[in-house]
Amino acid sequence: MVHSPFNFTEEQVACQEEREWPLFIYSVLATVGVCILLVLIQKIIKSCCNKIKDSEKTESSLGSSSFVSEIQEWAEGINSGSTFSGRALVVFIFLCNVAAMVVYLVDTASGLLEECVSWEDRLTIQIDFALGIIFSLHFLLRLVAAEHFTTFLSSTATIVDLVTLPPLFLSVWLGRTWLGLRCFRFFILINLPNVLVYVRLLENSSSIRFAQLISQIIGFLLWAAGFIYLLENQGDPFHDYENARPAGEFRYVDAIWFLLITASTVGYGDFFPLTDLGKIFGIFYLALGVSAFASMLPEIAELVGNQPKYAGTYKANSQKQFIIVCGNITYSTVSGFLADFFHPAREDVNCEVVFLNKLEPDLEFEGLLKREKTRVTYFQGTMLSAMDLQRVCAEKAAAVLVMCDKFSTDPTREDASNIMRVISLKNYCEGTRCIIQLLHYHNKSYLLNIPGWDWRRDDQAVCLNEVKFGMLAQSCLAPGFFTMASNIISASLLHIMPEMPKWKKEYLSTSNKVILAETFSPTFVGLTFQEVAEIVYLRLNLVLIAMEARKYEGGQIWINPRNRKITPNAIGLFITASSDAAKRVWFYCRVCHEHVEDVEEIKKCSCKRLAKARYEYFNYGKENPDQRNGFSNKQELIKKEEPIEGLRKRKKSLSEADHGRSETAKMRFDGTGCFHWCGSQSISDCTLTRQDATVTMFAGHIVITIFAEDENPVLGLRNLVMPLRASNIPYGDLRHIIILGNMEFIKREWKLLANMPKISVMDGSPSNRADLRAVKVNLCRTCVILSAKAPDKAEPVLADKEIIMAALNIKSMKFGGSFLNDEDDDDMDEEEDPEMNHVNLLLDLSFVSNVRYLDDQEMHMSDHLELYKTLPFASGTAMAKGILDSLMSATYFNASALKLLRQMVTGGATIELEKSLAEGAGLRGGYSTPEVEAAKNRIRVDEIVLRESQWSRYAEYGARFSDLFSAAIREQGTLCLAINRLIAEDYEDDGDLTRVVISCPDNLMTLQPMDNIIAVVQYEEDKEKRD
Repeated sequence: MVHSPFNFTEEQVACQEEREWPLFIYSVLATVGVCILLVLIQKIIKSCCNKIKDSEKTESSLGSSSFVSEIQEWAEGINSGSTFSGRALVVFIFLCNVAAMVVYLVDTASGLLEECVSWEDRLTIQIDFALGIIFSLHFLLRLVAAEHFTTFLSSTATIVDLVTLPPLFLSVWLGRTWLGLRCFRFFILINLPNVLVYVRLLENSSSIRFAQLISQIIGFLLWAAGFIYLLENQGDPFHDYENARPAGEFRYVDAIWFLLITASTVGYGDFFPLTDLGKIFGIFYLALGVSAFASMLPEIAELVGNQPKYAGTYKANSQKQFIIVCGNITYSTVSGFLADFFHPAREDVNCEVVFLNKLEPDLEFEGLLKREKTRVTYFQGTMLSAMDLQRVCAEKAAAVLVMCDKFSTDPTREDASNIMRVISLKNYCEGTRCIIQLLHYHNKSYLLNIPGWDWRRDDQAVCLNEVKFGMLAQSCLAPGFFTMASNIISASLLHIMPEMPKWKKEYLSTSNKVILAETFSPTFVGLTFQEVAEIVYLRLNLVLIAMEARKYEGGQIWINPRNRKITPNAIGLFITASSDAAKRVWFYCRVCHEHVEDVEEIKKCSCKRLAKARYEYFNYGKENPDQRNGFSNKQELIKKEEPIEGLRKRKKSLSEADHGRSETAKMRFDGTGCFHWCGSQSISDCTLTRQDATVTMFAGHIVITIFAEDENPVLGLRNLVMPLRASNIPYGDLRHIIILGNMEFIKREWKLLANMPKISVMDGSPSNRADLRAVKVNLCRTCVILSAKAPDKAEPVLADKEIIMAALNIKSMKFGGSFLNDEDDDDMDEEEDPEMNHVNLLLDLSFVSNVRYLDDQEMHMSDHLELYKTLPFASGTAMAKGILDSLMSATYFNASALKLLRQMVTGGATIELEKSLAEGAGLRGGYSTPEVEAAKNRIRVDEIVLRESQWSRYAEYGARFSDLFSAAIREQGTLCLAINRLIAEDYEDDGDLTRVVISCPDNLMTLQPMDNIIAVVQYEEDKEKRD
């Protein structure tokens, strides 16, 4: 394509034909020659200086002028990017070069190479001249800062200045311009990556390399376009410029198009060189440019492909909260977390989830992100980088959730990694709430060392082993407890079908209840906890399980406290199906709502008594600031001082009256008073052989079986045993514990179990029937089956194969005799007693999908089943690790839920105990001080066999659960929470001993004669004294 020539004046054409461009070439050659001469002079001087004696050289160096070195150091410092002024200078010079390139492009638009024009009449010449002065000053600055003159001359910036500056100044003196060599200024673009690094716009190596390749291609392409533009429009001198293109026919843009088409090997043929010099240049361009372009293009493509797809910055919306989830981010963990976090049962969750992970998501994960793109955002990065924390606006997040890998083969390393993420977060923004998952209980102590960690800000640590083993331990005392506890911390919906069996309808009708906090109505102020619990259950159909103090009052939680009165500002923790039901506790008025039958009609009233009570409620303590929560601060100080005084008196009495008895023998509890304690026992003294176990009478004990190899990571059995050794359980009621498994593995756990009484260990296998019969598994209270082996996540079905096979093995075992009777097996009836062969099992599975192999009541075709709908879970037999992921969501929405659950399942773990266990010495014995005695006075979870209890009168058809609830809480302060009911319609005909847990049933539910009750009972001080 040929463009029509411009309409030039006769003067412009005449100036073009004069062709004085060699003068500009001579100026460049002269300047380069001077520089070469200076190099030669420098080398001659340097060679002469080398002949001076060493002593003279030393004296000369010592006496050299410090002024010259200071000037050189100053120039070197200001010319580098290490200081702010240096970076500003580098950016300024680069921008001046860009301006010079723009001026060149503007001048090429005229279509003439040479023009006779004064610098006073052309703005572009004036701008170019001003820029030339700046480049000259920068040239001198670099010359002063240079250590080697030869290296300075060979630099790109120096070559560009030597080629472009002399023609510029000559053009001002001659009054004519020549575009010629000004295209060499484009080589400065090669320094663009250095400028971007100085201003910290480029930081990682891939982005720097990408910028280098792009700048080299663009710089070389623009220079080559300018050079061939010169050759084609200038013509060949040896042909008297006869083959030069007409002015304006071959534009600079055409030169760029020609070079791009040539480099891409397409070659349309619309443009091609006419001059011999242009053709020669085209040959070199093909040899150099095309090969370089071909080699750089694949690298550019690779860098572009490797660019983080999930980079960028999160834009926080002031109208919407968001949380950040990091740590172990995989498809399985994220899908389960999102399903629980955005569960429809949580009503309207106006919150966005931001995932921050170092790796890119796989295809399955990307599909999940696309489905949830309206409420989920994914960023590639790490919590350990302050830049990444800034990208996701961590300082504005409602909370940061740190997930752990539940299947990690190195739990200690996994916990350490997550703790480092918390440290990084708290160093960046101390005020952001943090919820972290940990595997091992003892690692929680490291969080206390983080300055920004503050539980009053609802910073929480969810220790999976602590909660999981604590729930299993309480299920040993009250079968079915972990089913109830899991249901109240996870969200679920009522989905009852007419064709479902009766037991499943009853179970699902209460499986959707959760823990919610609500402030007590002023009408309850002054009543005891037990009185209020009875009222809210009978009138509002809510289960009041605990009281919670405000954060500024300490934030303590009291579960079913005995005779504690409701005070202003107190908060109740309720188990209910909805937040609307919990709000009725605040609206309830004993005057207005006493006779209201429909609880939905209980709404805010405006009676005078309630208004007055609310006035006193909000003004409580203002007139008497020393009084809070029903007692004064002075009384509290007195109570805190009394134990110290009692301890001093006790020490004095011991020193005065020592009858030769060892003080260690009097230590029956640990230093906190929360657990039974004994002197350190050697594992050999507690080891049973199969023969020893066979001849030993065991009944009502707890068997813990473990599949483990010698090198498997420890499970943390201390978290399972400690709740079973809580001091609020009378010593006589402590159930003997037998641990069956690999002895080498048990030895690694024993260090933290050595100070707990009534524990035996046996080397054996949970799959060996002889070992199971030796430990009397048929007579045990509960058999817990655990595995320390790391599951294969690629094959979830095989991950729990040993636990499932062991459970099926125990269920199929027949026990013809019992150590509880003296009758022979031959005297037994042909029909065996179902209770003789029934063993209460507790299984800790790795994957939810494997529960289907234990469910003999229903066929589950899909792998994505909901655990809470299966019979093994409903009956309190099987739990899976995934159920604990709900704790993260539950803790975010209600921080009190985790504190309440921990207080119930751990048996009384406190911060003081955590600090003590962090020392690594296990439990430490303590003396029987008033503090220790007071620590025993706390509630515990227990099972009430209704037909054998003092409330056996309610073990009749037609009796309601509400009647039992009222009687139990009035008479003993016992809080009934759930029913453990047989699934068989007729036990005598069916003989099926399987039970399901009905959590916090409605007050209209009727009882059955064979029901067992899961309850929170008070401490029995009289029984402890008898023991």
